Amino acid sequence: MPALAFIFCETRPHPTTTPTEWTGEARLLLDPPRDLLDALHAADLHDLGHPDDLSVQVSAETLFEDGQITGRTTLNAADLATLTAHLPDPHHARLLAWAAFAYAFERQGNEARFIMWFVE
Repeated sequence: MPALAFIFCETRPHPTTTPTEWTGEARLLLDPPRDLLDALHAADLHDLGHPDDLSVQVSAETLFEDGQITGRTTLNAADLATLTAHLPDPHHARLLAWAAFAYAFERQGNEARFIMWFVE
């Protein structure tokens, strides 16, 4: 059973001709972590992996983690709607806020994504 859930929102300007790097914008919380893990499994969004181009902040978090990292996945704001349907009602407002946060960056010409993992 996971002891912690790590959720980061990363953004970057939409790449034009040159690739741009991701930046960690926020660390998000959802407690208990089992609710999130169960919802990811129910929505078939679990263990999608992490891309190779993680932000420096997220890379450092995973590199220096003492516990066993499991359940690595990457979602976008639209995926949160799917995920919300599988979470208990008290978490719905939180996920709607996460999506609004990401959409605000996207409306400003950025890409946004959520990097998630669990520590046991």
